[in-house]
Amino acid sequence: GWDFRLSKASNGTPRSGLQPSSGANKGPGIRDGREVLQELNREHYPYEELKDGKCPTGVNPCNKEDYLCDEEFEAVFGMTREKFTSLAKWKKVNLKKEKKMF
Repeated sequence: GWDFRLSKASNGTPRSGLQPSSGANKGPGIRDGREVLQELNREHYPYEELKDGKCPTGVNPCNKEDYLCDEEFEAVFGMTREKFTSLAKWKKVNLKKEKKMF
């Protein structure tokens, strides 16, 4: 990884630059890029991670149902994705509200 730091030029004036990271200076809240990419590339999340206003990084909050696996989708909504997709928009919205997917 790379750290962005201010350093001093040979004449003593500050300059910025990227320097290779040793990994030892990760502060709170700083994560490895591989961890972030892995999280962003997840295709499915458990219902518990999507309901009650929760929205994991990388999940479109308007389409949380798309991130449920097929089995959990059917368990939560009581129908297949195909059936859900064929419903009128207002019915889908009401179901998502009922299942706390907003």
